Amino acid sequence: MTDTTIRPIVEAFYQATAERNAEAALSLIDDDVDWLVQGPVDVFAFFGQRHGKAAVREGYQEIARRLDVTMFRVETLLVEGDRAAAMIRYSAIVCATGKVMSIRIAQFSRFANGKLVEMRAFVDSYDMVEQALGRPLDVRPADVRLVPAD
Repeated sequence: MTDTTIRPIVEAFYQATAERNAEAALSLIDDDVDWLVQGPVDVFAFFGQRHGKAAVREGYQEIARRLDVTMFRVETLLVEGDRAAAMIRYSAIVCATGKVMSIRIAQFSRFANGKLVEMRAFVDSYDMVEQALGRPLDVRPADVRLVPAD
């Protein structure tokens, strides 16, 4: 697939996501999609590995249960061949606490036959957890060891 053929599909996917139209976004996802949002699944259940459109749908539903998304904006979009890379600004209110969070997401996708078949997203999940809690995480430098102690 060339850049000129997938760009409208990529843009339609992000437009549907920005409009919180999960069904429109899902219509552009392959039934056997390989989907990964890197982050702590114990804190945010919508993070993690998902296989198949049904599993991605569950992830979208989990986001809707936990977050009131107030903004989803693609700041940078690169499309080449069958791949797309996006830098996204995302803001939401955490439903359980009312805390506001604003994060950036880097997303890398691959398309085939007009559908998204693979997606990898990377979030500064440490920052996201701190914002969701409304306070810094208690991590003391003495608790962190990058090399074994002698």
